[in-house]
Amino acid sequence: MKRLFSILLALCLTLACVSGICPAAFAEGEESSVIVITKNPGSERVTEGEDALFVSRAAAYTGLVWQLVSPDGETVFDNDAALNAFPGLDMSGFEGEELTLISIPYSLNGWSVRTKFIDRDGNWALTDEAQIVVLRGAVPAPEVRLKSSGAQLKAGERKTLSVEATSPGGDVLKYQWYRSYSAARNSGEPILGATGSSYTPPEETGQVFYYAGVWCVNGRMSSAPVYTSPVAIIYTAAAVTPEPEPTPEPTPVPTLPPPSRSEPGENFFDRSNAFAIAFGGMAMLTALAIGLAWLLLRAIGRKQEREETLGDARGESDPPPEAGDGACDKKEKKE
Repeated sequence: MKRLFSILLALCLTLACVSGICPAAFAEGEESSVIVITKNPGSERVTEGEDALFVSRAAAYTGLVWQLVSPDGETVFDNDAALNAFPGLDMSGFEGEELTLISIPYSLNGWSVRTKFIDRDGNWALTDEAQIVVLRGAVPAPEVRLKSSGAQLKAGERKTLSVEATSPGGDVLKYQWYRSYSAARNSGEPILGATGSSYTPPEETGQVFYYAGVWCVNGRMSSAPVYTSPVAIIYTAAAVTPEPEPTPEPTPVPTLPPPSRSEPGENFFDRSNAFAIAFGGMAMLTALAIGLAWLLLRAIGRKQEREETLGDARGESDPPPEAGDGACDKKEKKE
């Protein structure tokens, strides 16, 4: 059980150290017996502001960590942890066997570079230390400190960035601010007109990095520039307020004018009198029809009465002859 625990602990430490997030003090493994160092980094002598390349080689290792060691050996920075301690310093390649220190400041003078190789059991092997000698330039570089941090802002807000710089030789200080869309300084571009010790970035949606470069000038000579670490300014997009939909105007309803009451004799045949006129006409026609029918019936009745009267009068004056009388009359006529 104890052996299994040791293996798991060593594996965790190995992974942490390979990723560069575990300080050297936490890698408590033993010195490796399987790692073979084939090349130690060489010491470098540079003028402040210059670059230096360090190369290490080894066999049978699974991970590595580059370290910067102070002159007294008390302070050790793993990988890029030294960037915040040395303003203006940049580095590349710390994930592999070749490390490049970029824009080395004078404050790194006397420090050393070494590589810690780690095997699969978490044990380690250290290379020899390569000393860094930094010479002052003709004009000493300034000491620079960034006084501002990044910020996340809303629309309408502003953040002013500023640096504090001093010249060791009392020379004139020059400033230049840069903008970059990544945390790497090598992708930055100078901002036109941003040449003071402070700068207020414009409102720009998204994340933008800003950093400053400062150098000293003495006549026609100037020092190497010292750059600050990039800081991020993030503007969140303003919330879009939907515009209210226009309220449709109601469709106008035609309004009929109120019926006018015309004076007698005026506009007798308007729409208000149409029903009365039609009803009156029908009533008149009905009355006329009834009257005509009544007259016709009366005339027929009178005619029947007259015929009956005439018939009665004819019967009283010439009664019908009896049968005997007629025969005698006819015989008398023959005789």
